Amino acid sequence: MQESALELKSVSVAYGDKPIVHQVSMEFPKHQISALIGASGSGKSTLLRSINRMNDGLASVTGQIIFDGIDINQPEINVYEVRRAIGMVFQQPTPFPKSIYENVIYGLRLDGVKDRQLLDERVETSLKQAALWEEVKDQLHQSALSLSGGQQQRLCIARTLAVRPEIILMDEPTSALDPISTSQIENTLHDLKDHFTIIIVTHNMQQASRASDWTAFLDQGNLIEFNPTEQMFMNPQQVKTADYLSGKFG
Repeated sequence: MQESALELKSVSVAYGDKPIVHQVSMEFPKHQISALIGASGSGKSTLLRSINRMNDGLASVTGQIIFDGIDINQPEINVYEVRRAIGMVFQQPTPFPKSIYENVIYGLRLDGVKDRQLLDERVETSLKQAALWEEVKDQLHQSALSLSGGQQQRLCIARTLAVRPEIILMDEPTSALDPISTSQIENTLHDLKDHFTIIIVTHNMQQASRASDWTAFLDQGNLIEFNPTEQMFMNPQQVKTADYLSGKFG
């Protein structure tokens, strides 16, 4: 495997006394797209949310999540710094009731950036990276809520990109979208991986096979298999993986 962007060492997650994820260890390759698949309740979204501490206060997380040589689970770690470096795109588009421009630079404003030229450049670059610039460049000061669902989700991707994270987490980012918008976002992902490491949760196995370089299969909170996507779908190494991919359960 090539250089890793993030490593999980025996990561377990529990809500109260209910364990959800069990002793998961894996390394996510840098500048690749890794998909997490599995049936509902398999723990994939819970695991994803732990990677930038979105489960803080909701669940207990044990084990190590190593990013840039540091265990981000340590209590002294600044969680806002973690989330700046490890961005998140959610299942439902979540634009703020602000202009398109202000949505993109929201994180930069929080960081105190006031340089208008820098903000303008970051808006254009991020919207281009999210394949949205050509559609909205003449309406940057209109409300983001006027955009279609697919455009709103690409705007949320641009907002995540604007603070220059190293890793982008995506929790079923196209499940609420139509096929055309889904295809646009999948195409965007392939362009983005030159600059970012992407980890995507998807319930859509066709999407995983189309859009990812690596695929991890989770079942009941356990990591069953993590391999290059083509190998995973053509020649799974575990019987349980083969059964899931062939539709025998899930």
